[in-house]
Amino acid sequence: MRGALKMARGFELRPDRLRPAGWRTDTAMAYALAGGALAVVALFTIYPVGYALVGSLYTLSPILPRSFAGLSNYGLIFGSPYFGFALRTTAVLALATVPAVVLLGLLVAVLLSRPFRGATLVKVVILLPWTIPAATGGVMWKGVFADAWGALNATLYELGLVHNYIAWLTTPRLAFLATTIAQVWAQFPLAAVLLLAAMQAIPGELYEAAALDGAGGLRAFAAVTLPHIQPMLVVVTLFEILVALTAFDLIFALTGGGPGTATTVLSYFIWAESFKMLSFGKGLALAAIIAGLSLVLIAALMRLMPREALVGEGR
Repeated sequence: MRGALKMARGFELRPDRLRPAGWRTDTAMAYALAGGALAVVALFTIYPVGYALVGSLYTLSPILPRSFAGLSNYGLIFGSPYFGFALRTTAVLALATVPAVVLLGLLVAVLLSRPFRGATLVKVVILLPWTIPAATGGVMWKGVFADAWGALNATLYELGLVHNYIAWLTTPRLAFLATTIAQVWAQFPLAAVLLLAAMQAIPGELYEAAALDGAGGLRAFAAVTLPHIQPMLVVVTLFEILVALTAFDLIFALTGGGPGTATTVLSYFIWAESFKMLSFGKGLALAAIIAGLSLVLIAALMRLMPREALVGEGR
């Protein structure tokens, strides 16, 4: 009897004993694909970040011998008055551009979500500013705002609205305004396209049900559209915050960080420390500080936002 029970147990099918044909090959392929992806991430992300963190602890300059500096680079950055100016300018730029980009992108997405003749062409034209390289966009806007030969001053003068050319790029507040306008122009198309994609994924039956309940355009937008595009709104907002914190190309081409420190953002401060002052160690330390600030800010915003805004209502 006992021998029969042992034999029965020996033929018992267990999940851990069930191995489909070729499972070893599939497992090896999965590890190979995952290993390749991890290798790419390590090469282009982990290694540069590690090199930057290690380099920020050294004195790196083509005119000075390499030496260990510890945390002195960070102390010099925090003790520099230019860091405070750049941090404040970056924060104000983010506060000015992020809401404008999100609201303008949302408005454009709502307009494009309605069918009309030539909608495809309009979508392509609206996306053009985002496809133009930031440095090229900065040069284009410099042609608009230039003090002596800009298109805006010439137009205002010909219309008789001004008697003297306005110093757009040599007056601190006006230069910051020009930078804000150019930044919003460059970024709102992507926000509009992403929000439009989220709107087009909403089932039409929901709008039909809202219409049967007597909901008009604004009520349907508040009750149907807004809750369903909340996750995309969060993604767009976080992305635009990161863009504002790392803005450089457009500002470099448009104002060169000036006049004075009016448009000197943190990314421009990195460039100035690295390539004007030839202090690559301080530049790497500043880059590490910006990365840390970005991570803290994004984590704080993610914790403050309700879960429904991150995953979508009813999901």
